[in-house]
Amino acid sequence: MMNDLVFLAAHQLAKAIRDRQVSSKEVIEAYLSQIAQHNPALNAIVTLDAENAIALSKAADKALAQGENWGVLHGVPITIKDTLETKGLRTTSSYEPLANYIPEQDATVVARLRAAGAIILGKTNTPQLADNFQTNSPLFGRTNNPWNHECTPGGSTGGGASAIAAGLSPLELGSDIGGSIRVPSHFCGIFCLKPTEHRVSTFGHIPELPGTPKTIWHLQTVGPLARSVEDLQLCLSLIEGPDPRQPEVLPIPIQGNPVTTLQSCRYAWTEGFDIPATTETKAALEKLASSLVELGCYVEQHNQPPNFESNAVGDTYLNIYAFELGLSQPDLTQTQQQQRYVTALAERDILIANMERFFSDWDVWLCPVVPVPAFTHRQPGEPIQVDGHEFSYLIAIGAYTTIFNLTGNPAVVLPFTQSQEGLPIGVQVVGRRGSDMKLLEIAQKLTQVTGCFQRPPGY
Repeated sequence: MMNDLVFLAAHQLAKAIRDRQVSSKEVIEAYLSQIAQHNPALNAIVTLDAENAIALSKAADKALAQGENWGVLHGVPITIKDTLETKGLRTTSSYEPLANYIPEQDATVVARLRAAGAIILGKTNTPQLADNFQTNSPLFGRTNNPWNHECTPGGSTGGGASAIAAGLSPLELGSDIGGSIRVPSHFCGIFCLKPTEHRVSTFGHIPELPGTPKTIWHLQTVGPLARSVEDLQLCLSLIEGPDPRQPEVLPIPIQGNPVTTLQSCRYAWTEGFDIPATTETKAALEKLASSLVELGCYVEQHNQPPNFESNAVGDTYLNIYAFELGLSQPDLTQTQQQQRYVTALAERDILIANMERFFSDWDVWLCPVVPVPAFTHRQPGEPIQVDGHEFSYLIAIGAYTTIFNLTGNPAVVLPFTQSQEGLPIGVQVVGRRGSDMKLLEIAQKLTQVTGCFQRPPGY
């Protein structure tokens, strides 16, 4: 029974606690038991706040008994990527100078979930300063994939994705500057949302380092990982919207007409961009497209938006990324770096306009998430094999994700099928900028075809 409890979705847990079917204390204890059983082998949660979580769960139960409701996540446990500041709870971003850093304030998104009644169980593992597609921390070591411990859960929200898949947490807050929410969700077989750029505040995210000026103005987002689309919808509704400390965060757009049926939407799809996906991955996208056609949906294959060239997209992304994160470019003077950055921003505006024109004809674009399922742990930079052919590590893993950081489009990952080795294969569902809630409605309808979360064997 407890094992079933830890695999309920966050919104189901919230309702069960509200309806007094289960206490918050019972839920927290069930999760702590699951963590004790499985986290030693996974190393997903690196800072556990068990004592405080139990105390808060008792307070949550007492409040409910007195007719007091803290919010829609009253008494529900959550985890937070160790890049997001948590007041009074160690936040390191896996960076040795921050090994004992205890913030005096919450990141905006953390504060908003606490204000909705959520209880933080702990912090999840990430590579140093969230800068890798695998999760191997210099402070805490390597995180493993629940589907196969010899495989990576991805990065940089690898600890969070591993925790959600293994029933160590029902809801995780992660971050994504090039695929760091979506790659781990695909590798671990869970749901996630990378919101539209500037839809959700990134205040309190490391990097930037605490106390330093803001330099990351583009590409980066904060969003949820979960075991259902409903949880993504709930979490986004709580964390989105303006933040006085980040004036670039946009007002929430007025929601259009609700999505009534799968057939009311228009679907573009691709089996991949310049780097090919595995045969199994391509077959999964083809199967999804043909299933939608059989259901009477309007579906067309589009491998690129008009006037898009993947190599140029990659160069533009890297020039913005390198400048805003202050990466060393010894072959360029400071003036040359600034000129390259300004040029890249202008190129980005053109790419955004082209993508927006593309989405004027389509409600969503169905794409692979990564060319491959989860691969075995390896040194960063080692080539990635796709059906026997080798491709560059960074380019191959981020081939289908970085494009949407550059253009700022929202993207949902849905678990869909499995490889012959039994590893998850997800699908990336991309929408127009600002269409996050409509995109999630469509994603929810698509689960009629793609299916629900599946537990990894042994959990």
